[in-house]
Amino acid sequence: MIDYPILVRENPGFKFDFRLFIDKLKRKGYAQKTITESSSVAKVTWSNLKIRKSTMNSTRIRLLLTLVLCCVVNACTKPQQTPNTENIAAAVVSVAVQYQEPEGWTKSVQGSQTIFIAPEKDLSLVVIAVTKANDAQEAALKAWKMHDSDFSRKVRVNSPHIKKGGWDAIRSIEYQTSVSENMLAYANVYQLGEQWQVLLFDGNYATYAKRSAAVRGMSQSFELAGYKPEDLSQRTAQKLSPDKINTLLSFVEESAKALNIPGVGVAVIEDGKVLFEGGVGIKSIATQEPVTKDTAFMVASNTKGMTTLLLAKLVEMGKLNWDDQVISHYPDFKLGDKKTTQSVLIKHLVCACTGLPRKDLDWIFNSGPNVSATVTFTDLASTIPTSSFGELFQYNNQMAAAAGYVAGHILYPEMEIGAAYDKAMQRYIFGPLQMQHTSFSFTQALAGDAASPHGLDLAGNTQLIPQSATDGFNHTVTPYRPAGAAWSTPSDMIKYVQNELSEGVAPDGTRLFTAESVLKRRESTVATGADASYGMGLSSEKMGGIDIIEHGGSLAGYLSNFIAIPSAKVGAVILTNSDEGYALLKPFTRRMIELLYDAEPQAQSQVAVTVETNTLNAGKLREEITYPPAPEVVAKLASLYNSPELGSMTVTQIDGEVVLDPGVWKTAIASKTSPDGSVSLVTIAPFFLGLELIVGESAGLSTLSIIDAQHTYTFTEVKKH
Repeated sequence: MIDYPILVRENPGFKFDFRLFIDKLKRKGYAQKTITESSSVAKVTWSNLKIRKSTMNSTRIRLLLTLVLCCVVNACTKPQQTPNTENIAAAVVSVAVQYQEPEGWTKSVQGSQTIFIAPEKDLSLVVIAVTKANDAQEAALKAWKMHDSDFSRKVRVNSPHIKKGGWDAIRSIEYQTSVSENMLAYANVYQLGEQWQVLLFDGNYATYAKRSAAVRGMSQSFELAGYKPEDLSQRTAQKLSPDKINTLLSFVEESAKALNIPGVGVAVIEDGKVLFEGGVGIKSIATQEPVTKDTAFMVASNTKGMTTLLLAKLVEMGKLNWDDQVISHYPDFKLGDKKTTQSVLIKHLVCACTGLPRKDLDWIFNSGPNVSATVTFTDLASTIPTSSFGELFQYNNQMAAAAGYVAGHILYPEMEIGAAYDKAMQRYIFGPLQMQHTSFSFTQALAGDAASPHGLDLAGNTQLIPQSATDGFNHTVTPYRPAGAAWSTPSDMIKYVQNELSEGVAPDGTRLFTAESVLKRRESTVATGADASYGMGLSSEKMGGIDIIEHGGSLAGYLSNFIAIPSAKVGAVILTNSDEGYALLKPFTRRMIELLYDAEPQAQSQVAVTVETNTLNAGKLREEITYPPAPEVVAKLASLYNSPELGSMTVTQIDGEVVLDPGVWKTAIASKTSPDGSVSLVTIAPFFLGLELIVGESAGLSTLSIIDAQHTYTFTEVKKH
């Protein structure tokens, strides 16, 4: 028998009756008790705490069996009376926790608080044990008051609970902030019986965006001490029978309906054999035509892995090395200052590890189908890393776009870089993999069997997102296409996945890429969370101990993911035609794992929680805004604005709506007054719901400012002459 004591610390003057604690377990049928007790320690061991086999899975009993429970007892039963003593405190029984500490952060223990402060000194993660709370919201408030006695923010959204890490329930609570603050205020509340652990997220949003991988690593790994996560690594993957494939498709169909996703493209491969390629649902709410194996979707950032496969092919051909300086192949490349420029190697373009923050608004507002591909390099020339090379995961689309263009330039130096990249991808990637319906052409895709993009409007109704061969939000990615502008189909994408599983061997046995070329892209360059990392255009994670290679993609109305599970020789792709598709991607992967390894069912509950959370968030947004926008706000707006970084934008009134129009897309707006009194415009287009532009004034001119994590952009009124 293993001797695993439970220690009880007693404060002088009070008595803790541990026998009552064990008696309670006995009455619930969890245990038979035999204890020994001294004046300071009550000791329970495996040999004298007899656990009924049927209760081994109980959360409370797992606590006894897996951790040391330290009870700091102020009072339990009737306290001993002491003259002039008026303070009678409740018992404090704190459960022990384990988590991945954020590397490089300053750690301190202040009473009951364990505090981690980011190197920037403006973001804190705080762990606090709380007792005697009626619910998660009260536990969170008590934790905030312990951390900051002046805390007074109101709850914005109290999300539905999930079960994970040995906890009975975990809730995420968001608190009201004003966009002008650029602040983060959240609480994750972990419940075990009547005990609570609270993880507070408090501080600057820009720092959070910069160090989100470390924050995810801590929150994702926050578990009961001694808790052993699901381990499937010793199980042999089961074959995906027709019944299992039907179960998977039923899950996709039911989840898509719950999430308001019109159509989903799916393909699954096992041992080199395609088990399914097709879809569920419809391509468009306008035509009601079904999704097929040849229906084209934009695969967005899944393009990155294809781009890095092109780079790997060039390495294989001896035309470049991963450690070559970028400027040795493309002298016009510039990143910040001269020293930084000279430090950038080919591999840095695709590793998300060079410290460059996201600058998506630069191309979202100031781009279009007719903008030159050289804008990628113009953007990078004015961008400065905010962390050291290899220090942090920071995702930058311009860097990945530059990688593709450099590869195209190496192969076809006489051509315009965009055309060179397109030609290189067709010759060295799409052609060899026989991806016949994959391209970067809107005209080609929309002329064929293409899925239309959808999103939810302010009322929660599914709407088509405007898109044509020349106009629409998604055209903004065209000048940056190596990072995310490919169109593909379930049938084509599963061929790409098969190449990952076969490590470069075609179905007929022909070697298309060396195994080294394929596998090099998977090598971890930087952590993205707990048991997750980024390589070169590919992500890796462990789910239940099973290694998964994957990447996702997100554009307006197109959300997608591919997964490869090398140990099972199984891969899959999921393509959706709605912004709501993001909520199906991870559950789809989880459902695959459940079917392969007979894992604990979680996927369905993940979808259900997201549905409820989305409803809460949408309802809250409707409460916070005024639509149409308040007349006094509209009266302050100019008709034309300009930003040095984001270009020009018009404000017009169309059919009773106030519309922002920066070029190839436009959106109606609402107005909002934040808790600090600041006023902002809020975009309400289905593809861009919730972006805030702060209304202001400078030198007598109207201004609209966007705070985008680590960047602030200001549009200033342009006076008409």
